[in-house]
Amino acid sequence: MAKKTDMFDKFREATLGSSGSLSGALSSATAPRPAAVRKAEEAQPEQKVSKNANRKLVSFHIDIAVFLKLGQLKFETGTKYDELYNEAVVDLLKKYHKL
Repeated sequence: MAKKTDMFDKFREATLGSSGSLSGALSSATAPRPAAVRKAEEAQPEQKVSKNANRKLVSFHIDIAVFLKLGQLKFETGTKYDELYNEAVVDLLKKYHKL
């Protein structure tokens, strides 16, 4: 009976065999790394601080008519809801002498 040639073994020998160029690339894992790669690995990336690090996400219900007027104010002033809400809370705290 003739020896059957396994296609995977043939492929493995062609790519990972001792004479294949791919085997050299894979076996050079212990080769010294370029200085640029070592330098990039040694440098610690700066920790980014979120713009919301000192803020708290809250959710609340608001009357639809009030929300529509707030939307109109947002459009007229060119601000964001977030800015309007924060301004309103600061004004409320000032009103009750908490700020």
